[in-house]
Amino acid sequence: MDERFRRGTEEFNTGQFYEAHESWEEMWLEADGNEKLFLQGLIQIAAGYVKTDMGGRSGALKLFERGAVKVEQFGPAEYAATTRALLAAVSADVQRLQSAADPISLADVRPPRLEW
Repeated sequence: MDERFRRGTEEFNTGQFYEAHESWEEMWLEADGNEKLFLQGLIQIAAGYVKTDMGGRSGALKLFERGAVKVEQFGPAEYAATTRALLAAVSADVQRLQSAADPISLADVRPPRLEW
C-alpha cells in the first residue's frame, strides 16, 4: 500500500479530513484511469467532512454525493468490504445532514472508520 494512501487513511480515521484530502491528492496527481477516479471520490468525501465542519451543508452534501458515486463505480475489488461500509456511512451522514438543524457541525455526522 502506498504510504500516502495509508497516511491519508490514518488521518481520515482520526478526524483530520483536510489532511487526508491532501495526502490522497498527492497520489491523485500521479494516478490515472480508475485509480484516479477512486482517489477523487475519497478526496471529495473527505472534503465533504471538511465542509460539514465549516457549517456548509449544501457543499458537504454535493461533495458526499459526488464522491460516493466515484468510490462506488471505481473502487478496487480488494477494497469492496470497506467501500460498502464507507458508502453506507456516507449515505447515513447525508440523511443526517438533510435533517439537522442549523448550524451544522461534525457532531451531526458519524464519519466511518476506513479499514483497507
